[in-house]
Amino acid sequence: MLGKLEQTKARLGGIHKALDTFLNARQQLLVEYIRLSTNKKTLPANEELHEFCGQLVDYVSAGHFEVYDHVLAAYEASTGNARVLAERIYPRIKRNTDEALNFHDKYHEADDEVMMELDQDLNRLGEVLEERFSLEDRLVTAIRLADHLDTSEPASGEPA
Repeated sequence: MLGKLEQTKARLGGIHKALDTFLNARQQLLVEYIRLSTNKKTLPANEELHEFCGQLVDYVSAGHFEVYDHVLAAYEASTGNARVLAERIYPRIKRNTDEALNFHDKYHEADDEVMMELDQDLNRLGEVLEERFSLEDRLVTAIRLADHLDTSEPASGEPA
């Protein structure tokens, strides 16, 4: 997943400040996910899991309230295949969001009994995240976000 993220950053980075921030949040979430899911010897401390759950909610929220606002504006202006693809992808992202929030709700304040299911649920969450990242990338690419965003917020500190 990190390799795909680097490809996405190379392809979509610099388009818009909100998108760059979103991709950086994705990277932080992914690094923490990998750290949690690769330590099979011990269960994570409640604080670690609590922090990860917070990052997960922040990430899916940022998608909906920061990036998707721009995407939806571009969607409204789009026609043809891009619009059809967006209409198919957005409901899948919504279902994906529900799965991520269910993980958060289950593990935000998990007891020892629930923690015994963590390994299996982390594996499932990895699949959910991978699908989400792919869907988000396809949505952003399909509606040519770069052509429809307000250029008043340059991504790399360039003057407007």
